[in-house]
Amino acid sequence: MVRLTFISFLSLILSSSAICAQTTIDACNLFDVTENEAWPFVYTAVESDDPSSSAEQVFEIVVDELPSDGASVRVAKTVANGNWFFGEPLPLELGSNVITVTAVSFPRTVKFQFSSGEVAFSALFLNYLDVNTCVASTGGIAVSTCSAFEPGPNETWTHVLTAVTSDDPSSGEEQTLEIEVSALPAGGAEYRVAKTVANGNWFFGNPVELSLGPNMVSVSAVAFQRTVKFQFSSGEVEFTALAINGEAVECDANETLGCTDAEAENYDETATADDGSCTYHPSYYCGTGTYWDETAGKCTAESSCTGDIDQDGMVAVSDLLVFLAAFGNACE
Repeated sequence: MVRLTFISFLSLILSSSAICAQTTIDACNLFDVTENEAWPFVYTAVESDDPSSSAEQVFEIVVDELPSDGASVRVAKTVANGNWFFGEPLPLELGSNVITVTAVSFPRTVKFQFSSGEVAFSALFLNYLDVNTCVASTGGIAVSTCSAFEPGPNETWTHVLTAVTSDDPSSGEEQTLEIEVSALPAGGAEYRVAKTVANGNWFFGNPVELSLGPNMVSVSAVAFQRTVKFQFSSGEVEFTALAINGEAVECDANETLGCTDAEAENYDETATADDGSCTYHPSYYCGTGTYWDETAGKCTAESSCTGDIDQDGMVAVSDLLVFLAAFGNACE
């Protein structure tokens, strides 16, 4: 049995929209975790296989809080021969921090590395577009696996969460739903209110699109007994917090939490729900056209130059020496 323990985030939602938008780098799924202790978090702006990778890259992060000893950011990018270039560390400041990586004439990968995951921010832009779609957690429980949800009435509304039924003496009181969404299906998802009115007939509210982060809906109080339910259009919606009238909803989901990504080092084949605990070998973060060099301890570009045996970006005497050293050996 898996039990999710939630806290009410109603006060957070009501207190300030800016606070709701704030998160930290280590809690945002847009940042990858690395094995580099000096630069443990990285944001990828563009990969070399993107046709626009050579264009100027403008990254902006609005910082709200910094760890006590500060934090820095630096540019990591591939150059013409595919090798990596690392820029000088730049101290982050409260407020807007803008970094511009100039355009080049060749495909390249551009990343921004951060020295701390404790940096709190409220806005994130790439090339002047808002990319702050991160949520507080990459883990979560799917609506379809939470026993608090019942099968919906049709294919449009596949899952239902009951807030109160008409035989409850408090059913006429205001009913509130709070759900912290951590993942949505590719086509998005919606919810709507389904409630009975004074004569016992059903009333269905307009569909409301779910968004990543906190979602809250209130059903106003009435002077009669009624049933109130919340219908969802997809069971693929994942959430990390769920509350009805400020009370945490428990999911006795028949799930085994763990890492479900087969590419991760700690992949758990018995896990049926991902809990965000996956860890990866550094090679996982190497971009297209690069490989992990264990000796150098970094991602190195794969050579596309014929004769560049030692893959240093040029054909030189060193390549000839490598060839001569192996000349005459029998190949198995």
